[in-house]
Amino acid sequence: MSSEIPWTTLIALVELAVGVIILLYAAYTAFTVRRGLVVPLYRSRALWLGVLAILLASLFIFLVGSVLPSVTVALNHHIAGLVFYGGVLLPTFVVLLVWIDRTNETLIRLDYRRRDILGWKKVRLLYYVDIALFAVFYVIFLGPAPGYGYYQSSVPHAVMSFVGTYGVVLLLIALAYGSFVLVVGSIRTHDLTFRNHVKWLGPSLGTVLLAIVMTGIAPPVGYFIWIIFAYCWYRMARSLVPFNKLQGQRTPAE
Repeated sequence: MSSEIPWTTLIALVELAVGVIILLYAAYTAFTVRRGLVVPLYRSRALWLGVLAILLASLFIFLVGSVLPSVTVALNHHIAGLVFYGGVLLPTFVVLLVWIDRTNETLIRLDYRRRDILGWKKVRLLYYVDIALFAVFYVIFLGPAPGYGYYQSSVPHAVMSFVGTYGVVLLLIALAYGSFVLVVGSIRTHDLTFRNHVKWLGPSLGTVLLAIVMTGIAPPVGYFIWIIFAYCWYRMARSLVPFNKLQGQRTPAE
């Protein structure tokens, strides 16, 4: 096989496989931990974490098609494109961005003084406007045939290029700002369990930004960064076991 497939492709495939395994194990860990939790706040975290881990594992599986074009050719390009772009990639980004908002709101509620974090309360509406615009631009950029994109659209190429570029910018802005708020909020909170949980969530979102950039420049490097992201996701699932069970602290109620 090594004589037929370049070594860089083999490395990318191994990295994607490792990422899928870690994410699926993270989902299993999250659902398993959830059964032993009694605090609604932590149970909600575990459920969101498990669902997102499955979505992300599906995303990794579809990336195999970009590494091995023969896999994509064997499938119906229209159906595969619709499932990936509309059923996996967009829901993953939207659910992730909404989860960031819920996490930041939880961090604010855990503060007995209800202090705002870097103006999150004031710009929350703009944050959701950003998400809505990103979703609209994303759908427009797909064009009339998922899997082919705007190249088969009658809209001028320059217009669609602007739409695609602006959509990516909107996504990066939301991820960057949400991640920064998460880091600051995790430092402020006195809930040790949630602090440990968010401690891994912040870096995982940071690796998303780096992985998106590096995957386009150097795919093997980008896929390795995705493995780091998957590991952070697994550690988030492990971190949901409450510290207060050992330390006798009062558990927060959602």
